[in-house]
This record gives sequence, structure tokens and C-alpha cells, in this order.
Amino acid sequence: MRLVPKIVLALSLLVGVFCTAHAAEPTIRNGDFWKDSSGTPIYSQGGGILKVGARYYWYGVKYAEAVSYAKAPGATTDKPHFVSVTAYSSLDLVNWRFEGDVLTPAGLGEHFDPNAWLGRMGVVYNKSTRKYVLLTQYSSKATGGGVLFATADSPAGPFVFNRLQARIDRVASPTSGDQTVFVDDDGQPYLVFSNNGDRRQLYVAPLRTADFLNVEPATNIYQAPGGGREGNAMFKYKGLYYFCSSDLHGWNASRSYCMTARSITGPYTPEKLIAGTDADFSHVSQNGFFIPVQGTAGTTILYAGDRWSNFAGNGHGYNIWVPLSFDDAAPVFNSLSEFRLDAARGTWTVGKGNNYILNPSFEADRVRQSSVAGWVSSWTSLKGDAPLMNTLDARTGKWALSLRHAGQTMGNAVQDVRLPDGVYTLRAWVKSSGGQGVARLYAAGHGGAELSHALHAPMAQWTEVILPGIRVSTGSVRIGVYSEGTDGHWLALDDVSLVRE
Repeated sequence: MRLVPKIVLALSLLVGVFCTAHAAEPTIRNGDFWKDSSGTPIYSQGGGILKVGARYYWYGVKYAEAVSYAKAPGATTDKPHFVSVTAYSSLDLVNWRFEGDVLTPAGLGEHFDPNAWLGRMGVVYNKSTRKYVLLTQYSSKATGGGVLFATADSPAGPFVFNRLQARIDRVASPTSGDQTVFVDDDGQPYLVFSNNGDRRQLYVAPLRTADFLNVEPATNIYQAPGGGREGNAMFKYKGLYYFCSSDLHGWNASRSYCMTARSITGPYTPEKLIAGTDADFSHVSQNGFFIPVQGTAGTTILYAGDRWSNFAGNGHGYNIWVPLSFDDAAPVFNSLSEFRLDAARGTWTVGKGNNYILNPSFEADRVRQSSVAGWVSSWTSLKGDAPLMNTLDARTGKWALSLRHAGQTMGNAVQDVRLPDGVYTLRAWVKSSGGQGVARLYAAGHGGAELSHALHAPMAQWTEVILPGIRVSTGSVRIGVYSEGTDGHWLALDDVSLVRE
């Protein structure tokens, strides 16, 4: 008998964490293509944030593929083409003003190869030189790779090429793997990164204090398992340094890991999985960077993840930001599709439109699986191996859930969700062969009678099925899809949502 894991929205169970919501609080919605204050799409991937006074500056890369994918989601390519480094600014981390394309191929001059990779960056300010320094990973077969430095007189740019550092001392490879920039409380910035190649060695290295234009010799703080790590980033909370990273999954989503130390160079605790990232692979993203939001009522640490959907095809949106909570010193990932952020107070609340289903569009897994992330599947009367549960015939993104019968069988896929008591509506998009003995979408274990919607009628096109009025009084509900059928019978499910009425 397989136990169904409880999918826990951790902070909803911790008394005193939520602040009082205000109607005017800005709201972050994950899974959308974000837009700036002029209504233009935000293009910022593999970036970082610098706070200057009360204003946050967000830097990232605009790739040609991000523009085309936002217009027509589904058309992907594996090769990125750099357009520019963009800068946006905000007072609340939600409403963003476009500051411009602050680094372009023209600003890089003859040093830039049009076929190069450029990304994973940060910007810091050097008080001695009065320069803003941008450093980013750069890789080119034609001109070589390394850490590229560019400088500007203003946080809004423009930045111009300064130098390319081809090697960091005491590192297992000449160039870095995934990297970000972390600034300590004393203003000293560090590069946080892995080696290139197998990406198993994790490092921190200070920037040269005089001008921040050189990465000094590195300290090797950890050797990762055989699979390696990417998305390396750091934050500091209550005196502890948190070094976090993702599985080495390329453009795809992954779980996130973390280790802590009292000193930035260690020793670090053993690496542990960040709770809440396993059920939907970090809300279908990978580690990007972290934003400390310090306010009058507390400090919130935001996980700012990258969803490389323009290359992986795994859904909508490029930026996944969620608040972390802490179980003692252990970070907990709150996988929210919507939350309200009060940057002035440093607090947050769950959004009214939050979807409590995890991995609702089945995009977390990067390959076909017999059991998809966040859901538990079971079959009765099987005569062979369990069938694969995800299919490439999706309504959005790449994957959908599939219950396909081989012989007379019964299939079930469920998710147990913990959530505040209240009344909810369940929605799902369905295709069906029709003709099953029984096929239904259902909600059970919520404190009342099971509610269900029949799915045994033929549905050749994606059809929205709605199950309203789910009154939860037990703090949890089981959401499931069930089918009894034989050869030729099948169900497909995509874009499931469970939202409070």
C-alpha cells in the first residue's frame, strides 16, 4: 500500500506568520508572462537584483527566444541568442519600470561573439571608484569564456565592456558554471558558483575590494553528488549563510538544495533538500537568486527562480518568485501561484486567487514517468508494468496527465492538499475517449460528501470541467481522477486548479 504524501503549504499552518492583508498590496502571480508598467513583456532571465536607496534594480538577459515564445508558447529551441541585458526598477518588487537595454552587443564591441552564451549575472556598486559593476558568465568558442565585467556610472546604465577574466584561481575548471553575486553585510561582494563541466565543486570567491573587477582565489566549500549542481545562489538570514542550488537538469525544472554556515567560507552543514521543492520541482523552475525584503515588520526572503520555458517548453512565464519560511533554521519553499507582498513591511499573504494544486499542469517532470511529481498514481488488475502517466499531448506547455488502459484496468491519480477551511472550486481541462465504465474527477476527504464530475463522455477537444462548492472543514482535501476501462479507453487531464471562492 502506497501512502499519499501530504502536500503542505507550510506557512498556512504556522500561526503568526501572515500579516494583515491590505486591499492595495501588490500581488505576484507566477505562471504568467509578467509585464512592466507600460504593459510591455518583461524579459529578464538569469539575473539578479541590486537595491539602491529605496529602489530595487533588476538585471537579467533578454533572449530572442523569450520574445518569440511569449508570442507563441510551445515553439522552443535549445540554442539561446543574446539580445541585451535589461534593467527594470521598482519600489515594491511587483510594479516594474523599464530602464532600458543597459548592455548590448554594441556595448561589448569586438569582444562579443554573436553565438556566445551570456547570462547568470549580478550588479554591485563600488564606493571607491563610484562605478556600478556588472559581472556575468560568458562562453564563446570563438573568443573564449570566463567572467565578463562591464561598468556604468548609473544603476540604469549604460554598461560598457571592461574585461574578461578567463580563469579563477583554485577552481577545478578555467571558467565558472552557474553563478550569482552575493553582497555581505559589510558590503563585500562574492561570486557564488560551481566549476564548469561536471559542476560538482561549489565555491565562493570575493571580488577584488579596490574596484570589484576581478574574482579573487576561490574557496571550495562542497563537493556535490555525481549529478552536479546548477543555479548556485546565496542569501543570509539571522546570521547564517545559505548556499543553495538545483539539480543539474539543463533548462528543465528541478528540486532545490541548501546548506548553511556561520562563516561564508564554511564549514557548511551537509546539503539538504529544501522542503516544498520536491512535489512540483520548485514550482516548475530552477534556482535563480534570492531577494531579502527588509521591512518595518520583518524580513522576507524571496526565492527568485528561472523558468526557462522558452527553451524547455514547460509552461508559461519566465520568472517564479515565492516567499520562503523557516522551520528553525531550515528554509521552506512555499509553492504559491499567487501571493501579496508588502515590501515596506517585509511581509506577505497568500493571494485570493492562489491555486493550491501543486504541479497542476504536470510540467515538473522533464521525461515520461509512471508516476508524476506531486501526484500519486495506482492501478488495479495490471498484467504488466505500470503505464506512463504523462503525455506530450498537452493543452499548455509540454505535458499532460494520462490514464490510458491496457486490458481491463482501473487507474487513479490523486493529490492530498492541505489548505485553509473554506469553499473552493476545482477546475480541470479534460480529453476523453469516452466509453469507460466509470470515469470521474472528484474531491473527497474535505469534511463532507464526495463531489465528482463524470468524464466518460467522448471529449475529442480540451474541455473545461468545473466542480464548485467544495466546502473544506478538515484543513485538507483529496483531489483525484479515476477511470475504469479497457483497451482503447483513455483520459487526459491538464491545467488543474483549486481556488477559494
